[in-house]
Amino acid sequence: MSEEEKIEQENNEQTIAQPTKEELDTIMKDVSINKDDINLEASSLSEQEIEKSEKEREVIDEETLKLYEEFGDFLQVKAEITPDEGIKRVIPTGIDVLDAALGGGLPVGAFTIIAGDPGSGKSMLAMQCIAAGQRKYKGLLASFLDSEEATTTKRLYNLGVRYPPIKPYNDITIESLFKHIETMCVFKEEKKINENPSIIVWDSIANTLSQKERETEDVNSVIGYKARVLSLLTPKYVAKCAKYNIAWISVNQLRDQLNMGPFSAPKTLRFLSTGKSIPGGNTILFNAFTLLEMKARQELDPDKYGFAGIMSTCTTVKNKLMAPNITVELIGNFQTGFSNFRTSYHFLAKHKYMQTGAWNYVKCAPEIKVRTKDAETRYNEDENFRKAFDDTVKECIQNEIIDKYDPEIK
Repeated sequence: MSEEEKIEQENNEQTIAQPTKEELDTIMKDVSINKDDINLEASSLSEQEIEKSEKEREVIDEETLKLYEEFGDFLQVKAEITPDEGIKRVIPTGIDVLDAALGGGLPVGAFTIIAGDPGSGKSMLAMQCIAAGQRKYKGLLASFLDSEEATTTKRLYNLGVRYPPIKPYNDITIESLFKHIETMCVFKEEKKINENPSIIVWDSIANTLSQKERETEDVNSVIGYKARVLSLLTPKYVAKCAKYNIAWISVNQLRDQLNMGPFSAPKTLRFLSTGKSIPGGNTILFNAFTLLEMKARQELDPDKYGFAGIMSTCTTVKNKLMAPNITVELIGNFQTGFSNFRTSYHFLAKHKYMQTGAWNYVKCAPEIKVRTKDAETRYNEDENFRKAFDDTVKECIQNEIIDKYDPEIK
């Protein structure tokens, strides 16, 4: 077997354990409902109401609403099934434009993947999410699991993780990752802080080996083992994260998809870049509530911006809080991370809410002119410019993102 075939097999191999007859009997017993316990009154919907035209039925009537409420109560009493609250708390990224595209931020109690090519800012964004979470939620617990051993407390501090500073955990295996999640759940139970949002960042999926893979001398004997472990444990711990309000954020790499036969390999996800796949098997994709793809677009001109950095694109390949396939451009400083101000500044210029040139100004305040390099200093020092800028950013986000992609539920 060639190296390419091994990689492809490892990415796609999934093991589905077939339940025994005893297990099937137990499952059927658990899901059965005693029909004698069911006592429903006749439906209050008349034949005339059932026969209403499609146009008339577009308006939700009180009888239908009442029926849904009664069914929800019935499920809770008879089957102990409760619906989702419908609103998830989020960990903001600290970047207003990206948070708008995400529907508020990254979800608490769910699994998020930030994928992309090396140098696109994946880890930087994940660290900034911890910082933004610390600022938003008092008593937030956060862990940074660094299998790449490329992060330090100082780097986390520079990116805003200061309340308090935290130390990354190194020497991570697949087993120790799940043990870490389990331990955080137990700790939150002991402290009675289950409702408090928490964050676990895992960097990265592609680079983390299982203990068995570390110790084996025969590489062929463990092909697909990591994917099988993830397929068995990921759904279990996604559910645990939901119960204990843990935002599980994972960083992952993209790699070129291999064509093993005469036909091109299918795309992994609809909005993922053509010809790219994600290591770790399909289970992590199925269980991801949010999946972001990042690409480094260009290096910034220090003479123009006043700092060394990059422009990266971030696409919401999968997102259950907002419409998918929204792409925003992020402006990042290599030292301090992605800048909310600079990203918003670029967003206004791109959508023509700011006049650019030798001198720049927001269109609602043409009398306040700034150079790109000096814009952030002016923003911090000039209250009039700050108000005009902030108001224009809100208007642009409303018009270009929210109104286009987030219809209001009535």
